Amino acid sequence: MEMIRTTVFSDGPGGGNPAPVFLHADGMTDAEMQAAAAELGEECVFVLKPDRPDCGVRLRYFVPDHELTLCAHDTIGAVTVLVEEGLLPGDSVMVSTGAGAVKAQWQRDEKGILVMLDQFLPEFRQSGLQPEELAGALRIGAEELAVSGAMPAECVSTSRFKLMVPVKDRAVLDGIRPDFGRLFEDCDACGSSGFYVFARDPERPDTCYARQFPLRSGYDEDAATGIAAAALGAYWVSHGLSEVKDGWNRLHVYQGHAMGRPSYLVADIRVNDGRIDGVRVCGYAERL
Repeated sequence: MEMIRTTVFSDGPGGGNPAPVFLHADGMTDAEMQAAAAELGEECVFVLKPDRPDCGVRLRYFVPDHELTLCAHDTIGAVTVLVEEGLLPGDSVMVSTGAGAVKAQWQRDEKGILVMLDQFLPEFRQSGLQPEELAGALRIGAEELAVSGAMPAECVSTSRFKLMVPVKDRAVLDGIRPDFGRLFEDCDACGSSGFYVFARDPERPDTCYARQFPLRSGYDEDAATGIAAAALGAYWVSHGLSEVKDGWNRLHVYQGHAMGRPSYLVADIRVNDGRIDGVRVCGYAERL
């Protein structure tokens, strides 16, 4: 077993989401994987031999408090390391995860290795939460939310459900200091694994700023959340928040700036005859 530290989706010094990659982890027990994540206080990814014939690698993901079925930034970190180490040939691989098999593709450019990770087709459901409940969990006024018929507080999943919560502007977003007890209660009530709070860029309709407060993960906030950005991209297209065309539509997401870890994520949503038929999240990993 060998551990290689990476950061994923960085948008400048100190940015991105840490992704410790444990190579050749087949000999590790579940308890050892969980203990490693708890000791580091970070989401960790463990690389194992494939457990299904249609996949080239198996990945497991642990946060300090529990195992995840799928983590986008960890997958991008692991794929990047495997490509750099010469352990993945070609330009794509099917990855076995707890959520099912997902396809990762990559290409080299002037920035490094760009990994494009497929997600599952989106699912949408109403949160059932009132603005006062959302505002109370975020410790902001209800008038600082931007919830409306056009931008509902909605649970969206492209691998697991996140609650999309629009707020009026970036100043409101950056000033949020949640009441985590109430936030966790709201997540439990609507079956979400976290709040993904976002503000639209006033000048660029395909751009937004976001913060992710996960449900009982052992830390309060995530610097960059690929599965949440992908879900937000599907939400963006579904509600027509920018021009939607057949083919790939791109949402630019800036996250982590309020916590001093600037990150940049790309969510690509493919539309065919007005329907979403493809979702992916794209980004780079860097060794630390």
